[in-house]
Amino acid sequence: MILAMLGLLLVVGTTTCPVAARELTSTDDLVASFLAHVNQLESVDESRREQARALANQFADNSPEDAITEGLIALYPDYAAAVAASDDDDVQQSLALLQPLSESEDRFLAADASFYLARAMMNNEQFEQALPLLKRLNDDLADHSAQRGSATFFRGVAQSGLLQNSEAIASFMEFLEDYPQAAERLRVSAWRQVQQLQNVKQGQMTDIYQRMDFSRRRLELEEPDQVTQEQQDKIVSMLAKLIKEQEKKEVSNSKSNSKNTKQQQQQEQQEQQQQQQASKPNQSQQGGSSSNANGEVVQKSYDDGPVSPWSRLRDRSRDPANNAIKEKLPARYRDIVERYYEAANGNDK
Repeated sequence: MILAMLGLLLVVGTTTCPVAARELTSTDDLVASFLAHVNQLESVDESRREQARALANQFADNSPEDAITEGLIALYPDYAAAVAASDDDDVQQSLALLQPLSESEDRFLAADASFYLARAMMNNEQFEQALPLLKRLNDDLADHSAQRGSATFFRGVAQSGLLQNSEAIASFMEFLEDYPQAAERLRVSAWRQVQQLQNVKQGQMTDIYQRMDFSRRRLELEEPDQVTQEQQDKIVSMLAKLIKEQEKKEVSNSKSNSKNTKQQQQQEQQEQQQQQQASKPNQSQQGGSSSNANGEVVQKSYDDGPVSPWSRLRDRSRDPANNAIKEKLPARYRDIVERYYEAANGNDK
């Protein structure tokens, strides 16, 4: 496993922009910095500051990320309500409460609120809006956030959802390299997503599916704008090309199978003639030696043979993807995704 990861690091290093070396402030130092910050907040009631210090110290050893969040919740009642809404998956309420707090003059509050705001957006698949916030947590707010590891992971997810594959691979590899103590589920997910993204080949089914998911997401967010339409047009073009290529392969295979069948039948006829001549050497052969009354070779029609998934995809509608683009119906588009799965998986239903 370790050797495989090292090999992947070498591959990624040659195909993506290298991540610049940077000094990462430890979470322990961040908690210490936060406690010093709390002591200087003279505008906040002393009882709240005392509670913030107590909670930060309580969580510091086991969960430094929660230490700062819990301390901020004690300091700011508005932030307590915002985090509660986020934990309850109340997207609209959490977005409304977290947005102004992400721009707070308190840099620790701005950083933590930016993370929870980005997380709420990610849960709603609003990758376009979440990405700038996630980048900021590893940029100008880096010295005030203990959520940089999770932010780096989510950044990769957002970039993948936005079809920024090389950037996503770089973000996931940065996460794997810089945050070895991150939750195992996130590290496993990052590793798998790197493998999946490296397998995306332009113009192939992996590429088409990723673009389909991109369009599905934007249509569900009610954003059928030019960007969405451009991706749909690309999907149509790619599908048409792949279907045409598959048609040629099927025709070629059919001709090859037909030729082989004809040769086999001719060989069988020759063997049959030899057997008849051997058993009846004095009998003249009349009307041809074929077992067929007219002496014709019977060939199996290609159209009567097994129907491949690609044939089903083609025959149900000559251009299903193009119809979906014309009709602009998400339900119809989801039907195309189902047909894609049918074709890709080779289900013969």
